[in-house]
Formats: sequence, C-alpha cells, structure tokens
Amino acid sequence: DADKLRKAVGKKIPTEMKKQKEKFINGCVKNGLSQTKAEEIFTLIEPFAGYGFNKAHAACYAMIAYQTAYLKANYPVEYMTAVLTAESRANTGPTREEKISNIIAECRRMNLSILPPDINASDIEFSIEKNSIRFGLSAIKNIGSAAIESILKSRASNEKFTSLTDILTRVDLSKVNIKSLECLIKTGALDAFGKRAQLLVVLPELLGGMHKKKTAHSKGQSGLFDTDDNKKTNLVDTLPDIPEITNSQLLSFEKELLGFYLTAHPLSFHEKELKAMNLQSIGSIGEDLVGSKVIIAGLVTDVKKIFTKAGNNEMAFVKLQDLTGTIECVVFPKLFAQDPGLWSGDAILKIHGRIDQREDRFTVIVESGTIINFTH
Repeated sequence: DADKLRKAVGKKIPTEMKKQKEKFINGCVKNGLSQTKAEEIFTLIEPFAGYGFNKAHAACYAMIAYQTAYLKANYPVEYMTAVLTAESRANTGPTREEKISNIIAECRRMNLSILPPDINASDIEFSIEKNSIRFGLSAIKNIGSAAIESILKSRASNEKFTSLTDILTRVDLSKVNIKSLECLIKTGALDAFGKRAQLLVVLPELLGGMHKKKTAHSKGQSGLFDTDDNKKTNLVDTLPDIPEITNSQLLSFEKELLGFYLTAHPLSFHEKELKAMNLQSIGSIGEDLVGSKVIIAGLVTDVKKIFTKAGNNEMAFVKLQDLTGTIECVVFPKLFAQDPGLWSGDAILKIHGRIDQREDRFTVIVESGTIINFTH
C-alpha cells in the first residue's frame, strides 16, 4: 500500500490518490495518530499528486513558462518555427511525428499558415516566410543531407530552378537520386513546375537522358554542357496532358513522407458533420476529464496489436487523431474479439469510452466503437 501511494504521488495520478486516502488515514490511526492529525498529514501530501518541486526548481520552470508564453503571444511565427525545428531534430518515429502534427494543429488554431516544402523556397529546417512558416527539406523522408546540400548549393550559386529539367541539369545526380526526386515531387516541393502526376511520369525518362548527357560530357563529347550560354538557357519540361492524382492519394503521400497530413486532413472535408455529433475534441482532454465518459471521433493513424499474458487474448492500442490532436485508445480483448477488423489503419471511428491517465499521458478505455461512413 505504501508503494502504491508513492507511485500515485510520483506519477501524478489524482484518481489513485483518492483511493489511497482512506487506507493512509486508517493506517495512521492504527499506528497511534489521531484521525485529525492523519487527515492533516494527507492534506500536505495530496497536492504533490499534481505537481510539486523544490523552490529553486519551481522558480526556474516558472521563469521558462513566462518567457515562452511571452514569446508565443508576441512573436508567434518566430516562436512556433523554433518549436517545430526543435521537434524535427528529435529522433524519428511515431512520437516525433505525433508531436509535430500536434504543433501544426496548434499553429492552425493560431491562424498561422504552414507552407509545404518548395525546392526554391525551403531551407534545411523550418523557416519564416513573411508571416508564414515554410516546411524544411530535411523533414521529407528519403532525402539525405547530401542531396539537400547539393540542392541548396546549386540554388545559392545560380538563379531559382525553373523546371524539373533545370534541376536535373544543375544538381549532383549522384547525391540527388530518383528516390529523392520522387519524394520531392510527391510532397509538393516541385508543384511550381507542373502537376505531380505529370512530373512523376516524365521523371524516369528525363533522368535517364540526363545521365547519358552528363556521361557524354565527362568523356569530352559535345552535348548540352559545352557552353556557358547553355547553362543560362531556361530548360522547359514537355509534360503529358494527364489528370492530377486524387486528393486522397496526395494526402497519402504527405502522410507517408512527412509522417502526418500537412496541406489538409482527411477529416477537414467532413468538419461540419463531425461538429453536429457533439463530440469531445481530443485536444481538450485533460485532468478534469479523468474518469469521465466521452464520445470522440477521428482517423486511426496507428494500430498496435498484442496478446495478453493472461489468457493469450488479442487486444489493441489504437492511435486516434482528430483536427485538434491525437490520443491512444485501449481496446481490451472482449471488445476487440467482437470485430477485430474494425480497428484498422485509416478508418474513421466514433468511440465511446472513459478517460484514463497513465503517468503524464491520457488514454481512452474503449467501451464501444463504430465506423463512420460519410456520404461524400
């Protein structure tokens, strides 16, 4: 019991503190303390299940809180750019991507525009562009530092890129390979030069031709690179007349290569319908709701299935994301067994559950779940 109380205080679990109060007071009385004194002592301990630090530690944290609050209120673009850059330098993985996604959601709440990657405008990391935040090239998966260095070096020593052909002419193709170029196209970094479908179709042929020309040039044969005048020529792409990739596929590319949805969210197309459901927004879930029943809805972004040690029964931990944030939903074996296929990636679900707190993270203990099928 003593260790349970220690954990309740140390892990900041108010609900567990309430459970331990009666046991603590009864234990004190058994050991010779009066009821009044025992309650007095517990009253001193109880606040530390919220937050409790020594004075010097608390003062430092308070100073940082005031400073960052001031910067966020008075220099929102600069502050949020710095926050995004700091998080983007963290190790890759779901936690990093979830944090960046939540920061971008906060930027949108603050009416700050997040601009997509652009080969002519993006720096290595997030940068300020007028009153907006421009996505950095380093945040795109499969584009290494050598490729970014080659792109930025070419851009700095020449004018802006004018076409896909111009890019292939000027960058080091041993560093900027076809995979890197495909990722740049898919994330919209080359949108100024044509539709993504068009650029993806012509890329292999253009790249193959450019490799041949550069090989010929290295052997001293006449070709594209013989004169300085050729280097200054605007190189125009010949693009096929084909339709653009669907919006859902474009968003899928963003999720795959950035780790989250940037230009839009699949749920943003159904915002009115979701508002009509009187849902609890994920971003508003806090300590005041621990133990309460809620109804939430969102897009399944990740599913982790495990087997319980006792009984070897399958259950799932489901990440659910709405337009305000992400939360983990715990689906225990009995409910999971009713419809295992329901808990799958990219599904839009409506969930009834109870808010729980594990250390400093909130979770939803799922009581029921249904798939939402929108009519459009």
